[in-house]
Amino acid sequence: MRSLIAQHGWRLALLLITLPTLLTLGSVVVSYGAGNSDALAHLVRYVLPGSLLNSLALTAGVCVAAAVIGVALAWLTVTCDFPLRGFFAWALFLPMAVPGYVMAFAFVGLFEYAGTLHSLLRRSWPELGWLGSVNAYPYVVLVLALVLYPYVYLLARNAFQTLGQRSIEAGQSLGLSVRQSFFKVALPLARPWIVGGVLLVAMETLADFGTVAVFNYDTLTTAIYQAWFSLFSIATALNIAGLLLLLVIVVIVLERYSRRQRRYAEQRNSAQRASRLQLTAAKQAMALLFCALVFSLAFVLPVLQLVLWALP
Repeated sequence: MRSLIAQHGWRLALLLITLPTLLTLGSVVVSYGAGNSDALAHLVRYVLPGSLLNSLALTAGVCVAAAVIGVALAWLTVTCDFPLRGFFAWALFLPMAVPGYVMAFAFVGLFEYAGTLHSLLRRSWPELGWLGSVNAYPYVVLVLALVLYPYVYLLARNAFQTLGQRSIEAGQSLGLSVRQSFFKVALPLARPWIVGGVLLVAMETLADFGTVAVFNYDTLTTAIYQAWFSLFSIATALNIAGLLLLLVIVVIVLERYSRRQRRYAEQRNSAQRASRLQLTAAKQAMALLFCALVFSLAFVLPVLQLVLWALP
């Protein structure tokens, strides 16, 4: 018995860890197609088409934005030399500690018509008037991208540390510029890491409820909530959850298919053996401003807004 446990103990531990998830997924699969037909018909006719399109549009927008932000920050902090690079290398992970709904509340408090920033701007420049609703699609994409980009940043940073500047040197040996080396050599080699981060972003976006609820942006998760608590049909909510699960499976299958038979090799510790890119003063300023802007929007401003709310 002991030898059996010793031999298969890790499998048993893995089964115990994944059992709650498997039971949840099983209940979704088993309940698919059941439930209140009237409630389901109402949702299919009036709610699900818009919610599905909103979910797809939101996921696409957040994935693109998070990928651009995360990859750019990872490349700058790993391969380039500019002021405060060492600080931003770890500080840019901090937005991961801010929940999406907290970031959403902070942004609404900052940018809504009666918010802190909007009120300050109106007092200073009355001619600005109303700057628009914070419930718009771009705000939802921005908030979720700022919350979730650390997934891409973490994995892309690991990729560029593994690949190092050797990818640039390899490109330059082929007559490519630094920019061409990034797009034609470093970026394709870092694809598995980046896609892994983007997949996490996609699944987090599809499953998010708090952020979209704050912005009153209807998605499949809000449709699940509506089916459960407004139409009082748990089975209908499970049906919508099954659709959400199907979307996640489709995303994973598409990624696997796009990769097909590609193979990737890695070279360890190459980044430590190569010096960082020496930027001009103007490019150093641009890199510093970009990192500072992302850090300020994703961490400093929300924390300051929370502090203002906490003050008596």
